[in-house]
Amino acid sequence: MRHRQHRLVLAASLIFAAIPTFPWIGAAGMRIAVQADPPRLSWSVFRRVDSIPGSSEQARIAAEMSFPQPLKIERSGDGRYRLPAFTITVAPEPTRTMARRSASLSDSLLRHEQGHYDIVVLAARALARELESMTASSAEALTRWVEDSVTKHTARAARLSEAYDRKTQHGSETTEQEHWIERIRAALEDPGPAVLQGLPL
Repeated sequence: MRHRQHRLVLAASLIFAAIPTFPWIGAAGMRIAVQADPPRLSWSVFRRVDSIPGSSEQARIAAEMSFPQPLKIERSGDGRYRLPAFTITVAPEPTRTMARRSASLSDSLLRHEQGHYDIVVLAARALARELESMTASSAEALTRWVEDSVTKHTARAARLSEAYDRKTQHGSETTEQEHWIERIRAALEDPGPAVLQGLPL
C-alpha cells in the first residue's frame, strides 16, 4: 500500500501585522487556543470520488490549520514582540477530503480517518504551546520564528500520520489500530503531550 500524501495543509500563508505600541500582557494572560471544527468527523464531510489520485486508499482526510488573517504581533513597553491571544482552527480541507464511491463507508474506516484528524489537532496544540512562549526583539525575528515553528509542527504531523498508516496498515491491522486510537485518545486528554508513539508532536 502507498503511504498517505502530506495531510496537513495550511489554509493560507501567514500574514503578519505589527502593532507599534500595545500594552504588555503577561504570560498568564496569554492563550493561543485550538479548536477542531467539527470535533468528530462524519462521512458527510468527505467528497465522493471514483479514485483518489496517486493512492489506493479508500478514504483520505486532509486537515488544515487556519489562523486569523492577518496574524497580528504585539509590542510591549520594553520593546519585546509576541503574538496576541487567538485561536487556531483545525478543519477538513473540502477539496482534498475524499472517499471512493466504491468504498464501504464503515464505522471502522471513519474511526481510522478520525485518528489522522486527531493527530493534526495534537500537532496544532503543540504548535500553540510553542507560539505562546515566543518573544523576540523585533517583529521580523518573531515572524521568522513563528513560520519556522509552523513548518516544524506541520512536518511532525505528517510523519506521525505516515507512521499511523504504516503501523496500522491503513486501519486493517485491528490490534495496532486500537493501540494507536487509545494512545491518541490519551494524548488528547493530556494538556501538554510532547510525543505520540515515540514521535515528537
